[in-house]
Amino acid sequence: MRRASPERRIPRLRDVLAPGVRVVFVGINPSIPSGLAGHHFASPGNPFWRLLHASGFTPTLLRPEDDAEVAALGLGLTNVSPRPTRSAAELTRRELYAGVRALARKLERLRPAVVALVGVSLARIVLPGSAEAGPGPRRATLAGAKVFVLPNPSGRNAAFPGFAVKLAWFVRLRRFVNAPDGSAEIPAP
Repeated sequence: MRRASPERRIPRLRDVLAPGVRVVFVGINPSIPSGLAGHHFASPGNPFWRLLHASGFTPTLLRPEDDAEVAALGLGLTNVSPRPTRSAAELTRRELYAGVRALARKLERLRPAVVALVGVSLARIVLPGSAEAGPGPRRATLAGAKVFVLPNPSGRNAAFPGFAVKLAWFVRLRRFVNAPDGSAEIPAP
């Protein structure tokens, strides 16, 4: 008899989404520490919460266990797959395709102004066939929402090392969100 892997016993992470959300941050899937904690971006080496605060999205520095508080700020948190893994590479194509369809339904229901895809590799999954690469704003929309791609905030992200490099993109996102018509020219970091 085959035993279930330890990851299969970790609860799936719940979304933090509410009506009236302006910006939805979409990850590919939770880490094992996030699944065990039951909160988004709970890995010790992940600076997501510090980046959110330093870029002006939150008035105070939130901790992962405060993740539900973002809804009152007009922010939302979700993942393409709710299943925690050690690496996103462990997700199956079937899970990813199903997750993209579920994400589309969530966004249709919520109608946020901006969708922030947290990870350049996630953009290739959610926006297949797009010629645009790297972080930054996209021409594509999702359920009518403008799309902005952030580098993955993980400390293991070698392509965007260090807090300052990632912060520049979070600040750029903040300016993009606050642009009156959403088409402001935003200088590259």
